[in-house]
Amino acid sequence: MISERLFHHRPLATKIALLVALMGMISLVVMGYALHSMLSVDQNYRSLIESQMRLAAHLGDAVATLSETRRTVHTAVFDRDAPHRQEAEHTVRAMQRVVAGQLDAITHVQPSSASDIGLLMAKVSALFEDAIQATDAVATQPAGQAQRIVRDRFEPALQALNDDISKLRQLYLKRFEASVTSINAATDRTLWTTTLAVTLGLAMVIALSAYVAMSQISRPVAHLTRIMERLTARDYREAIPGTQRRDEVGTMARALQVFKDSMQRADQLAAEVVASAEARRLSEQLIDLTGAIPGAVFQMQLRTNGWCQFLFVSDKAAHLPGVPAKALRKTEGPIEEAYGATNALQACVREAFMTSMHTLVPVDFDVHVDDCADGPRWLRTLATARPLPDGGAMFNGVWLDVTDRKREAQALREAKNTAEQAAHDRAQFLAMMSHEIRTPLNAILGLSQLALKEPLSAAQQERVEQMLRASKHLLGIVNDILDFSKMDGGHLQLEKRSFGLQHLLADVVDMLAPKALHKGLALHMHIDDDVPDHLMGDPQRIAQILINYVQNAIKFTQKGEVVVALRIDAEDAQGLVLHGEVRDTGMGLTESQMAQLFQPFHQSDTSITRRFGGTGLGLVISRQLAELMQGGAGVHSAPGEGSTFWFTARVQREPEPLDVSADSPTPSQTALVPPAPPVQRVLVVDDNPLNLQVACGLLAYAGIAADSATDGAQAMDQLAKTPPGTYAAVLMDMQMPVMDGLSATRALRAQPQWRNLPIVAMTANATHGDIEAAYAAGVNAYLAKPLLEDALWRTLAPWLQPAHPIRTSAATVQSQPSPSPSPSSQSQSQSQAQAQALTNTSPQRAPFDARILEELLTLFDPPSLRTLLAHFIRNCERRMSVIQLAVQHEDWVTTHREAHALGGSVGSFGLLRLNDVAQALEDAARAREPQAVVQQYQELTSAAQEGLTQLRAMQTLLGGPPTSG
Repeated sequence: MISERLFHHRPLATKIALLVALMGMISLVVMGYALHSMLSVDQNYRSLIESQMRLAAHLGDAVATLSETRRTVHTAVFDRDAPHRQEAEHTVRAMQRVVAGQLDAITHVQPSSASDIGLLMAKVSALFEDAIQATDAVATQPAGQAQRIVRDRFEPALQALNDDISKLRQLYLKRFEASVTSINAATDRTLWTTTLAVTLGLAMVIALSAYVAMSQISRPVAHLTRIMERLTARDYREAIPGTQRRDEVGTMARALQVFKDSMQRADQLAAEVVASAEARRLSEQLIDLTGAIPGAVFQMQLRTNGWCQFLFVSDKAAHLPGVPAKALRKTEGPIEEAYGATNALQACVREAFMTSMHTLVPVDFDVHVDDCADGPRWLRTLATARPLPDGGAMFNGVWLDVTDRKREAQALREAKNTAEQAAHDRAQFLAMMSHEIRTPLNAILGLSQLALKEPLSAAQQERVEQMLRASKHLLGIVNDILDFSKMDGGHLQLEKRSFGLQHLLADVVDMLAPKALHKGLALHMHIDDDVPDHLMGDPQRIAQILINYVQNAIKFTQKGEVVVALRIDAEDAQGLVLHGEVRDTGMGLTESQMAQLFQPFHQSDTSITRRFGGTGLGLVISRQLAELMQGGAGVHSAPGEGSTFWFTARVQREPEPLDVSADSPTPSQTALVPPAPPVQRVLVVDDNPLNLQVACGLLAYAGIAADSATDGAQAMDQLAKTPPGTYAAVLMDMQMPVMDGLSATRALRAQPQWRNLPIVAMTANATHGDIEAAYAAGVNAYLAKPLLEDALWRTLAPWLQPAHPIRTSAATVQSQPSPSPSPSSQSQSQSQAQAQALTNTSPQRAPFDARILEELLTLFDPPSLRTLLAHFIRNCERRMSVIQLAVQHEDWVTTHREAHALGGSVGSFGLLRLNDVAQALEDAARAREPQAVVQQYQELTSAAQEGLTQLRAMQTLLGGPPTSG
């Protein structure tokens, strides 16, 4: 009751101001908390990484010094020369001080390890004492005594010390991982707390706004309007509420109460005037009473021709816009002339009164009057009609100045616009955060891709691949959040272009088949015969839904199979309704779990979240994408019986099918770096040094020369200093200091010599508006960060690849000016000779063509070629495993796709027989002939084993261990 009285006694503008202030205060508090928490997390990350780097450096230096000590002791023991022994003894003592200093430095970085370092110090002292005794024993002890000291005491002590240092390094690494986990948990808590605070704040403001609108404005005004209608019908039984309120509604209620009292008194006076001489006095009282009403009361007789005569007008009409009260009482004329409105509004006024005269419907309208001294005002007319014998009507009503109410409504609209702007600002904030996250993520992904191109040990290879997979997973999370933000704000726009359904599903299955194979699951694909392959729609969003569904199915299925099925539900003049579903044999879902799915940031229960992870946005995005494509999404499941996730989308038939297989590279083909003429150069423009390193490194690995600039102004200066034609393309970042990419692109397009220069936009802001702005500035293509190798080559292919799919030959490479012979070139010549020795003697269906290997040796140095061969061999073995599983399950679509992909890559390494057999298997799978498929698969296995054996032999000849099968 206290809050209700508080609201009743405040003007409407004050109520709105309180709501806006509350919303602003909540926003400031939440933003301050989020900023403070994220700054603390960033500082913790920096200090943690710095201490870990220093610890690793000190431990590595200590191990290296101990290794050098061992070599020095061995030299002193086995070298009988006295001066050398003395020098070795001095060296050993110096190394003891170095190791002690390195271990002491660790205590400054990690004070909690002082006790462990003290133990290591004691072992170091004992080790070096043994080393000194061994060097002294060479001169003072019998022959062989020094070697026994080294063997029995020094070497075991050194090995034990190295083991202790390794354990200490592992201890520091575990502490580092624990600290990272703690910081990540703090980041998650900050994000959840911020989201919860924003949600609760908005919910509270919306609830208060709804309360004010309904309880303080809408309901009281509707109630008063209903009472006014009853009063016009001379029904005085209902009491008027709200007269005790002090706001605008209270003012209207009191005015209506006065009006009610006046009408009741007027009726009484009208009845008495016939029989009493006091009628005049009662009329004067009625005039006085109506003058006390905030509005102006009138009585008007309207004839059938539209002319009217005002029988009564209260003096309050003098304060209202329009014709003064005295003029109204003295003159007759058209009803519309009583309102000082424009000609267009006068016609509306006449129509309202004439309609009420014929239908007896009460008059209720507002008129905008401009001819006022204090500016435009609004006049509201409320009146009821009583028919007269001559066909006219008697109108009794009131004029109200509702200008303040109109202005309040305008203020409400402005408040609504402010709220919509706040939602837009939230979407902009998420886009900005996506850009800030993508910038370091671009460096992580790019450097990981570059690291995988270098010779690495097996452990290093596995760690870098895990880091690359984790980075791609993080990129997927960022993309999910950005997609959710776009759809939440209504900014996501669908494409409509031609695509091949078979090719789309092949890409999806090819991407996820290794995950299914790793878990021992069968991944099947089924398309009804009546589904056309060539369609019009948004293939990227359809593939996104399928990928989300299949990933979930693989994640929650431990054994069995995952089936992707497509069919047509309906077809009409607007197109086809495509029905897709993903069935699995996993754990299944209960009714309550299914009811909670497809909600933001939600999984079926918290235990699944802990076990399997995930943001919970995948299913939400899938349903919203399906709805954007005029469809829907859902799930059918039962505990222990698996689940079926389905979606529908409206697409159109493609009248002229396109040959997507001819232009779209297979995954195995895109894994190889596309060839590019060595004379081509690319200018990379980016203000981030790591982004420059990634882009230039990927280009350099492909044999493309790359120059760099840190902003648009530097890029223009560099282009001005070089003749046109020097650069084949420009990779231009959009957000840079000094001059951004959009400004630089517009400036280049304004100059005739750079009008046709290919410019590829490169930025982390991948929203539809950013893409439109980039193309409007004049770019030729758009490349979203983080830079992925396949996307980079596909984007640059029109300007950096030859017109035909040819491989760079040795003659092309030799046509360049070659430097004088170097050890590396001699090593390559020897490798070429060794490759020539691998030529197969079989004249038909040879395992491989040695000439192609010779060409590869002219393009890559031996370490790079070893790495390339290792990647290729692992890729072939993975595809052979997928083909084996597909043949066993008679999955002809997967067999056809994988055989096609395998044949598209093996020829690049000279495996001619394997290429021929893969094509034969592809034809057999297309024809769905089981016997022919099994026969060709057996021959494919033999050819693959023979060809990969030759390539492993090539790895050995190049100086490295062969890739294990």
